[in-house]
Amino acid sequence: MKRKLKTYADLMPCIPVRNFEWEEEDESGRVIILRPKYLFKPVKQVIEPLLKNKFFRIKLDELGSLIWRNCDGQKTVEELARILIEKFGPEFKEPYQRLAKFIMHLGKDKFIEINCPVAEDPPEGKTG
Repeated sequence: MKRKLKTYADLMPCIPVRNFEWEEEDESGRVIILRPKYLFKPVKQVIEPLLKNKFFRIKLDELGSLIWRNCDGQKTVEELARILIEKFGPEFKEPYQRLAKFIMHLGKDKFIEINCPVAEDPPEGKTG
């Protein structure tokens, strides 16, 4: 994140980008995020060759899976919200707030990077 996000509206023009590999469950099609057990390179180089499984497997529900698939580095958070509303319809309560909380959580835990446009300062001598 390049700037502080103070409200959900601040997050809407941002573009989330996945940081980890993932796969889909055969039966349900839900996403499983493959998070490396060790991210710190020196530790990873020493310990990873000794491990049977190098990843934590984080299984997402239907909502999380849809969001994860669409964190492709192209779509804004606002576009993701529209996808959710289209998929889940009017029974989906508070879509912007729920999406923003989930995106912020993924960003905080380094599952995604949140790329936000940098707000431009007004030109010299002009104020809003």
